[in-house]
Amino acid sequence: MTYKIDDLIDERFIVTGICSDKGGMGQVLFVEDNVAEFSGKLALKYCRENNEECIARFSREVRLLESFSENSKVVKTLYSNTVNDPPYFVMKYYPRGDLTNIIDEISADRSKQESIFNKMINCISELHSNGIYHRDIKPQNFLLDGDDVIVSDFGLGMEPESSSRFTNSSMFWGTQGYLPPEFLNGGFKHADETGDIFMLGKSFYFLLTKQDPTYLMDNGVHSALSCVIERACALDKTKRYQSLSELKQALQLAFDVILNRGGKIGEVSQLISTIEDRLKNENKYSADRVIDFIDKLGLVGQEDQIRICQDLSQNFFSILSQKKLISHIEKFLKVYCKFVDSGNYSYNFAENIAENMKNVFSTQDVDSKIRASALEIAIDAAYRMNRFAAMDICSSMIRSVTEEDLGVHVAAIMQRHVAAIMQKDDYSFIIHIEPSQCKCDPIIDFLRSLK
Repeated sequence: MTYKIDDLIDERFIVTGICSDKGGMGQVLFVEDNVAEFSGKLALKYCRENNEECIARFSREVRLLESFSENSKVVKTLYSNTVNDPPYFVMKYYPRGDLTNIIDEISADRSKQESIFNKMINCISELHSNGIYHRDIKPQNFLLDGDDVIVSDFGLGMEPESSSRFTNSSMFWGTQGYLPPEFLNGGFKHADETGDIFMLGKSFYFLLTKQDPTYLMDNGVHSALSCVIERACALDKTKRYQSLSELKQALQLAFDVILNRGGKIGEVSQLISTIEDRLKNENKYSADRVIDFIDKLGLVGQEDQIRICQDLSQNFFSILSQKKLISHIEKFLKVYCKFVDSGNYSYNFAENIAENMKNVFSTQDVDSKIRASALEIAIDAAYRMNRFAAMDICSSMIRSVTEEDLGVHVAAIMQRHVAAIMQKDDYSFIIHIEPSQCKCDPIIDFLRSLK
């Protein structure tokens, strides 16, 4: 069914024009209220399809919208009649339209990007906090209400335990280019938070680039923001952000860098956050980003260096042995040594430090001096915290040495450590390493000299 100008709907609303004809099953008209309960220009959306499933879907949209009648982040319904033929509802008219009307402003203004993206997340967060998933997120479904952004079009919204979910498993709805891949394989009926997060990421991409979001390309998107969008839009839903709060936190870190809010420390924090995040979720990393992190870590203050080093995961240390990163290990160890010297960690964390240094020490392609430096850092941490488990790791590192060149450097470190400890009349675990368990002559000779 279609309406024309001057038609009267439900003996009450006079059609004055067409607002939007882009919806799949619904059309939006400009109307005026004949009984003058609501003044001025209004928008009326009605269901122009008469099949049972579309009518059920439309009725669900009305029900969902009305459940948010007092919420400023959801489009406001003023009146509805779902038993009318066709069913309809009336809402406030938003003259500025949707986000696509200000896409030039958004793509050109980074501060506006952050503001708009956060407002979009806040809108969807209101739905998720009530157990509702939108399932058709795109820029056109966010309307401008003054300086605010509100979410609209709940035609595909899914309520908890809804009895009106679509029953046809071969059918999927939504907008091509924004749909998460699981929706194409029956997942549409079992949507969760990660599906909406995927569509938010695609929406961000479109607002930044004005390009079809089906395939994500660089298109001048800042690398910090590109990383966030890539994870939000991961094909494997388990690799995406698992909550809107995670997505919001990642956006803040990205814009801290883009807007230079945190100076060097903001940039370093964002870099390592991206590196660690990708290692954890995808088991991948960008060598160039790791190099950039190491370079910039050396430029921040010592307190910040210590804090960042304390939070580094073993995943990070495991990639340092990769060929492209080996030449940067020495620079990194100089900073990591400051962290160990600070003693700003718990006694049991000394074991983590020793394991991290063992990753470096065990890398054959690393220069012997650098490998020995890693051992020295591990020994220092083990002794500072009097952590026997860390001492055992250091002992195993020493016993594992077979190359004579490395053995010379390790023996020199052992000698310095023992001499320093003996001056304090203190205990050194090194003197109790059994020479017969070692494999390298310089180390064996030194240990025998102690006997």
